[in-house]
Amino acid sequence: MLERKSYVQRPDYTPSADHEAFIVPLLRREIEQALEAYARPAAQPPGKALDVGCGRQPFRSWLEGRGYQYRSLDVEQNPEGAVDFICEIDKPLPEALLVEAPFSFLICLEVLEHVADWEASFANFARLAGPGARILITCPHFYMLHLEPHDFWRPTPYAFQRFAAKHGFTVKFQKAAGDGWDILGTLLASSYPQPIGRSLTNRIVNRAYWLTHRWLLRGLRSGWLQARVSWNSQFTFYLSNVVVLEKP
Repeated sequence: MLERKSYVQRPDYTPSADHEAFIVPLLRREIEQALEAYARPAAQPPGKALDVGCGRQPFRSWLEGRGYQYRSLDVEQNPEGAVDFICEIDKPLPEALLVEAPFSFLICLEVLEHVADWEASFANFARLAGPGARILITCPHFYMLHLEPHDFWRPTPYAFQRFAAKHGFTVKFQKAAGDGWDILGTLLASSYPQPIGRSLTNRIVNRAYWLTHRWLLRGLRSGWLQARVSWNSQFTFYLSNVVVLEKP
């Protein structure tokens, strides 16, 4: 069994390191747009929302402001002591959580890449979601290993379609967010060159590349390069999955 470690949790979607400069703002925009479009205001109390893998609950105030009764689930308590249910989404759910069901809206943001058993997870989503409920899910497609050893998946759009259909959900919205520029920016922000050995030629080549590396990264972070050059490919490259599922 893998040992579970305690990790620093995100209080908001603001980049806290260079390698987050592309994916975190992208996710913030996509999540906010999806919430506005698909998190229908709770028509009648007590409409309930469940935040699966809530961390420090960056979208709690948004959901509560739309009239939802907010409930939260995570594998460990957060610094504020605000997690309602301590459990894993791919394990048997506590009775206290099942009593709270059904929920009319669920969010599971940047969580499923760290969940080993998707079959159990989607089965639990189906148990927790009421008729007409929606689930907003985000999950990276390109990103470095993180929160190891609990980093299992980089799913494609078709993985979500398969698991959704198998467990009785329809795909209401799906987006492959980000493009090759975002991938390149993430890669450049996460790495740096070093010459192989101490030969003069290798040091000159390394220096030339490092100047190019820095110029590219600066242009990508500012948006200057993307405003002037479009990314085109016959293949699909993207940074993160954004999915909204609906239970009939």
